Amino acid sequence: MKKYLLTIICLGFVFAKASKAFSQEIQLETISISNGLASQQVMAIKQDRFGLLWFGTSNGLQRFDGYNWKTYRNIIGNPNSIQNNIIYDIEEDSLQNLWLGNHLGITYFDRAKNTFKNYNLDYTFQAVGIGRTIQVLQDSQGRVWAANLGMGILQFNPETDVWETAAYANINGKPAIHSSLSVFVYEDKKGGIWGGSTVYGLMHLPKGASEFSVVKFDSENTFNSGENSISEIYEDKDGIFWITSLQGVYKYDVLKNSLREIISYEVGHEDIATYLNSILEDPDGNIWILNNFRGVLKFEGNSDQYTEVLIPGNRKMNSGNWTHRFTEMIIDRSGIFWFGSYSNGLFKYDPVNQPFKYYGHDPKNPKSLSSGGTFGIFASQINPGKVFIGTRGNGLNIFNESDESVEKVNFSSSNDMFGGSARSIYEQADGTLWVGTWGDGLIKMDSSYQVLNRYKRNPDGLNQGLPNDQVRVIREDKQGNIWIGTNGGLTVLNPNTESFTQIISQHNQTYSDEILKQIKTWLENGQEIASIKQVSQSEELTQGFEITEKGSYYLVTVGEGDAASMADFGWLENSSGETIIGMETMDNSLWAGGAVKNRMLIAPMELNPGSYSLRYTSDDSHHFDSWNSPEPTFSSLYGIAIFKQDEEIESQSTIVNVNEQNSEIIIQDANITDIEIGEKYIWVASSNAGVTRIDPETNAVKYYESDPLDPTTLSNIQVYDVLEFNGQLWMATYGGINILDIDSDEINYYTEQDGLPSNFIETVLPGENGEMWFSTQNGLIQMIRSEVLDKVTFINYNEDDGIGGESFISLGAAKTPDGNFYFGGDHGITTFSMVATNKTPPSVIISNLLLSNLSVYDMGENSPLEVDLLSTDAIELKFDQNDLSFEFAALHYANPSKNQYAHMLEGLDQGWIYDNRNFAAYTNLEPGTYTFKAIASNAYGIWNEEGKRLQITILPPWWKTWWAYLIYLALVIGIILAVFAIFRRRIQLREQEKNRLKELAHAKEIEKAYADLKATQAQLIQSEKMASLGELTAGIAHEIQNPLNFVNNFSELSTELLDELNEEVEKGDLSEVKSISEDLKQNLLKINHHGRRAGLIVRGMLEHSRSSTGEKKLTNLNALVDEFLRLSYHGLRAKDKSFNSKFTIDQDSTIPKVQVAAQDIGRVILNLVNNAFYAVNEKTKTAGEDYQPEVIVSTKKTESGIEISVADNGSGIPDSIKEKIFQPFFTTKPTGSGTGLGLSLSYDIVKAHGGEIKIDSEEGKGTTFIIQLPLN
Repeated sequence: MKKYLLTIICLGFVFAKASKAFSQEIQLETISISNGLASQQVMAIKQDRFGLLWFGTSNGLQRFDGYNWKTYRNIIGNPNSIQNNIIYDIEEDSLQNLWLGNHLGITYFDRAKNTFKNYNLDYTFQAVGIGRTIQVLQDSQGRVWAANLGMGILQFNPETDVWETAAYANINGKPAIHSSLSVFVYEDKKGGIWGGSTVYGLMHLPKGASEFSVVKFDSENTFNSGENSISEIYEDKDGIFWITSLQGVYKYDVLKNSLREIISYEVGHEDIATYLNSILEDPDGNIWILNNFRGVLKFEGNSDQYTEVLIPGNRKMNSGNWTHRFTEMIIDRSGIFWFGSYSNGLFKYDPVNQPFKYYGHDPKNPKSLSSGGTFGIFASQINPGKVFIGTRGNGLNIFNESDESVEKVNFSSSNDMFGGSARSIYEQADGTLWVGTWGDGLIKMDSSYQVLNRYKRNPDGLNQGLPNDQVRVIREDKQGNIWIGTNGGLTVLNPNTESFTQIISQHNQTYSDEILKQIKTWLENGQEIASIKQVSQSEELTQGFEITEKGSYYLVTVGEGDAASMADFGWLENSSGETIIGMETMDNSLWAGGAVKNRMLIAPMELNPGSYSLRYTSDDSHHFDSWNSPEPTFSSLYGIAIFKQDEEIESQSTIVNVNEQNSEIIIQDANITDIEIGEKYIWVASSNAGVTRIDPETNAVKYYESDPLDPTTLSNIQVYDVLEFNGQLWMATYGGINILDIDSDEINYYTEQDGLPSNFIETVLPGENGEMWFSTQNGLIQMIRSEVLDKVTFINYNEDDGIGGESFISLGAAKTPDGNFYFGGDHGITTFSMVATNKTPPSVIISNLLLSNLSVYDMGENSPLEVDLLSTDAIELKFDQNDLSFEFAALHYANPSKNQYAHMLEGLDQGWIYDNRNFAAYTNLEPGTYTFKAIASNAYGIWNEEGKRLQITILPPWWKTWWAYLIYLALVIGIILAVFAIFRRRIQLREQEKNRLKELAHAKEIEKAYADLKATQAQLIQSEKMASLGELTAGIAHEIQNPLNFVNNFSELSTELLDELNEEVEKGDLSEVKSISEDLKQNLLKINHHGRRAGLIVRGMLEHSRSSTGEKKLTNLNALVDEFLRLSYHGLRAKDKSFNSKFTIDQDSTIPKVQVAAQDIGRVILNLVNNAFYAVNEKTKTAGEDYQPEVIVSTKKTESGIEISVADNGSGIPDSIKEKIFQPFFTTKPTGSGTGLGLSLSYDIVKAHGGEIKIDSEEGKGTTFIIQLPLN
């Protein structure tokens, strides 16, 4: 897609009166059909109010958001499509809709409806071929104007929806004509309208005027000929008008009415492209002119001095014309220039130049970098402008920034893996240069790059040399000591004494020099009892031996292994095949010198006589005479051997740390990748064990490792660069960027998930403005933090950005004192001083909304849009429109592919989603209100923090609307109430049933109780009856005694008379017989009378004792009252001989017989009389001797019936109990003396007869009971 300007130095030939300065070279990006452009002819460019770019081409209208192209073309048969694909101009109106000047006239684009309304000017003006409209303008008053090639200046009439010719003032007293050609229409700062005509030249409509008038200049030039017609006009910030015509460039001072030609051209060919010119002012006040085939001019401010802007591929011909014919130019909001051309496509120019340069090996240039790529970089601090570059196999290169030349320094090599490499470089303040090789140890040079000394690994003792000859890093501490990190350990060199102090790692601890020397002596003297030595690849070896005497022995084995497993190792077995001791793991071995993987075990032991075997196994790599890494110190042994301990050797293991001076410091890994001398600590990075922090004051160490299950640890154990900066330790790892806060000891990290192009981070450098730079296996990274968003942004650079290569090497980075950055890799070096930042944040738009994958722009009348989506803040959707896809864009065109995005759907997402995608999809959203928000940054990490938001309301289905819920609520309430009523009814029924059952049971209980009560009552009544019967019986016994006495007496008398009669008969005295017979007759009549009386008394007693049938009969109440009064009296007398009372009966003889149940009424009378006698009898017991008890029973006829009263002169009844005396079981008699049923039964009997029973009592004077019975 991108073309970069080659160096072009060319001075074009232009006939000009202005002063021409030098040509200016600019870098352009070319956009063509292959990039999505619809046509190579781009005649109009417009950036709308949202930031979208629109292009008018010969093949339709296009919209570009930095990612996607949207093309609008004529669709045959569709009147709502654009009428013609040749677009000359684009104008945005106040409603954000577009007016298009095209080959057939003018088209209005309604963006909300996604439809076009066409105005065919050929049809409007009834002339073929005059529709071509070059410019459209909406002025500050809302009027729409057009420049038309056939009818001059046009104006749109919104009332009639018709384009009309603009009003021209009379010319020389004659009406103006409209058959002239017009190619521009322009509004000045005062609101005046300017237009051009091939007949009248420049025309002007002042603000408030109604007609265009011809502009008269102070010069002879009128621009009213076709050969010199005006093509464009522009007013600069000083109010000067710039004019281009077919023959030149002019300045017009309106106030002075002064027209001045500053450039003149020979007349060239004329076609429609000739009139497609452009004039604009850049932010610096410079005037840019695109004068079609006459190139691009840039005027310095408002001066007449200009430069020709050279465009790649734009060649100047002998005629003075250029091959590229430019048609339109704009500067977008971010400062990007866009150039349209008539046949060469679209061009983009970013004034913020690409900063990167790269240098590599050029076989044709001896002063270029050496081949083999970059192996290490160090920027000289004492000689600014010099950069030391280490190579693989070609020594040391010194890059001079001033002339970009390379000086080469070579040195001899014997064991370097690449034949003379410079892996690490360090320059001291006195100019001493230290170079670490990749197999030949450490080289010390003077400031003239002459070798002063070499330091290598000394097999005889670690403190006498390097731990390994592959030197990866060199650093100088605050005391001037040189810290050297190698592929096999860390050591510190004192330059003054040239002594080494080893920093022991957990993997390069060694046995003491004493025991090592002893082993060496044994080997040289061949004193081993048995051995397997110089083992080759893929061996399985066994060596048996005998021990004849008990003693102390040493087992020594040398092999290869790491923390994961042992590759080559030996062990000792007894005669039964059991392992006695061996080197099966790295943990029970120490370093054997050379590569860290060279391992050694020296084990003292006591052995008894017997048979034993040495065993050894090896794999197919790194073995004797075929080492793939530095060989071990005891390479000749490389196997296993057993020795008899000498008497002078102590019988114990003598494993000690040879670094006696720093015996407390033990780092975790011997494969050192970087060393950082910090303010307080020294940091040591390794390839297998993270980072070790060393406190040089106390020798205390702390390890920083990686645990995949613990996010507070390093993200990866492989660390390749460390940098202490601003209180933090920055770590380049194979698991991303790790940052340790030194004070809090907390670790954070960033990975590909956060926007890194690769997790393989090689180097880290601090930037100039708080940013950080990293090299990776996939380009460079610039890390920028937004304090407002509290967001880290990563800007990734690759080969498209001119960095030269994308694969960089660890420790291959440096920063010069002048602030120039260097990063090295296989391609050479990439350098830059500072990446200029475009500070303009992008406009953010939501460019499309898809409902179930259908764009709202393609839904026609069913679209939910009322205005264009870009102008929409809120939208309502139906319930089934809940599968949403949003497309959004950051409208910043410097490098759109590096724009970054974040989005969030409020109401669903918990926070911002930084996925750097410009689309988002959500499915099956529930009805409700959501707000979709998108924010974005430009390619330089400048964020638009406001972004764009769109409120989405998904309406519920009708059955989920508020009114439906009201109905549901009403229904639910109704149902609840109904259910409640039903349940309540059921509960009530249950309760009623329970109550009924309870009542039934209770009724049964009551019935039973009633039956029992009734039985009891019957019994009581019967008892009452029996009591009254007893009283009657006593009375009857007294009553019946008289007639019986009479019967007995008269019977005895009759017997005597019979005897006398017999005597008289015998005497024959008939008269006496008759007299005696008469007496017998009278006696018999009296016996009969008293017998019948006794029978009546017995019958009455029987009737009183049997149950009443309730049958009413005519009864003589006087007789009934008399009878029961006497029965009561005699009954009481029979019970109590001391009882005595006067009783009086006062009967009304006029009382007729009455229909009553005589037995029941008799019982009532008996009860009342008994109570009366009881009352007077009780009072007798307490009253004085003058008290005369008396009971008076009377009957009388009243108007309504018969009244029976029973009165006594007893103690009377208290008022407090008068209301209770008729209640069942209420009695005033002592317990056992009454049942309390007498008056209650009496009351019921009288009521049953339709009568009443009343009481009249005065306490202390007596009581009267009155029975009132009806006659009928």
